[in-house]
Amino acid sequence: MNSHLRLFAAAGLLVLIAGCTTFKPYAQNPFNPNARIKADSPASGSGQASDSAALRAADLSLAAASRPIPGALPHGAEVGIAAAALLLGGTSRPPVSADNANYLVIAMPLADAKDEADAQVKMGALVEHAIVRALSPAYRTKIVEYDDHYAFGQVLRPRWLRVDGPQCENWSCQVTAPIPTEQAAQWEGEMETATHKGQASYQYKHAFDEKIGFVKIVKEYDKDGLIAGLRHFVEGRELPDFDYPAFYQRVSAQLPDWANLRVALAGRGLAPYTLSRGAKVE
Repeated sequence: MNSHLRLFAAAGLLVLIAGCTTFKPYAQNPFNPNARIKADSPASGSGQASDSAALRAADLSLAAASRPIPGALPHGAEVGIAAAALLLGGTSRPPVSADNANYLVIAMPLADAKDEADAQVKMGALVEHAIVRALSPAYRTKIVEYDDHYAFGQVLRPRWLRVDGPQCENWSCQVTAPIPTEQAAQWEGEMETATHKGQASYQYKHAFDEKIGFVKIVKEYDKDGLIAGLRHFVEGRELPDFDYPAFYQRVSAQLPDWANLRVALAGRGLAPYTLSRGAKVE
């Protein structure tokens, strides 16, 4: 095979791989670790935490500063995961990261769900309710769902909240979060059963991925891939004058005491902290 044919074959393989991989194209915002907008794009926010190493360092500091909760991932294990992400992460294609980073850590009692799939949906409903209550009454929200098409006939159904209100007039903002249902966004908020110090609970399977993102939509469009099918894209940036700390506090206040929200505010001079039932946990 000559060099031209090898190059063509390699390119084709990359297209196939990209078509099979879920990169959350519906949520191209700074809270999405797989965001496809460039870090130096105006759509990426202020750029205070645009480097991938900065986000991984924030994850590490979040894990180190947080306290363990009963039944949750062991505290040392979280720090180890964050440290590994920092050391192993590449810089060839840095993800767009948030100036107002956050992620959820939960330890849902086994009695609250019949299995991991049930826990995933029930936790999604709790998170969705918490977000809607945290934004009300200043903001209105509505659920957005549609089918995205990928290679080999794969169809995924994203699910997120469209928001109308201050800085979000005419439904121009997007909230992304782990809010799956039995029919939509089943790759969000995946659960596993884990035991810590003899206490079992349902926990999120993917550390640091379960984030709550609130952004201004700067571009929204459909794109039909060469091999993959039609997909909907939303690009967004953080709201410059929105009080993210107060929003996170209101969200946390609506969640059970076994659900912690961990927050890192880049550029604000504040250490990462953990919220439980709306209060900072020392």
